[in-house]
Amino acid sequence: MVMRAGLTFAGLIMGTIVGAGGAAAADLRLPAPPQAQATTSLPGWAGPYLGVQAGYLSGRSDISFSGTDEFHFVDPKAATVGGTAGYSAQWGRIVGGIEGDVNFVGARATIDTGFPPVPSVTQLQTTLNWNSHLRGRIGYTFDRTLLFASGGLAIAGVEDKAFDNASGAVASWSDTRAGWSIGAGAEHRFAPQASVRLEYLYDNYGSKTLAAQTIGTTAFGARESRLDTHTLRAGVYWRF
Repeated sequence: MVMRAGLTFAGLIMGTIVGAGGAAAADLRLPAPPQAQATTSLPGWAGPYLGVQAGYLSGRSDISFSGTDEFHFVDPKAATVGGTAGYSAQWGRIVGGIEGDVNFVGARATIDTGFPPVPSVTQLQTTLNWNSHLRGRIGYTFDRTLLFASGGLAIAGVEDKAFDNASGAVASWSDTRAGWSIGAGAEHRFAPQASVRLEYLYDNYGSKTLAAQTIGTTAFGARESRLDTHTLRAGVYWRF
């Protein structure tokens, strides 16, 4: 009888210990790992886009006279503003495409070429009224930033003038010049469809012969005009 009571008591103790151990084990279970946060896919660069840009253009116009050692630098400088349209394709992190832009420039420079005591008796002037580009672009993306290089066609509306202020005669040469353009820059996506860009462009329009003119009794000899420009500009672009 005593032995049976002892076994019953021992069974109660073991049950209590096992129950307590199970409860403790339940308390010691590691918490379930939090669900992985959903990753937001980075926006792609493929598709059409439109944008506006503004910057500063610095030009160098080299006027030389054949058969002489005379030459002059006439350097038009001005702010520039314009619009861009383009299309990009994307292969992994490589982005390529084509874009065109048209810009108002209005850069003008006038220099005196006369002799003392009145250097302003004769003058040369170069004006770059507008420019445009048709360029290919190739770049590499780092998250939301695209680093790129560009190159292609450059076109500009140019006007050269020569003044003989003693007689009041003015010779004028206006033409549209074509050349080549290279550049590089960076573009950053600050919103799913919007980006900002900073870029540099070098445009070379080569050499143009300005034919001789006679205005009244004043003769203006033929001359050679070389033109190139440097542009630093920033823009905002919207993708569709």
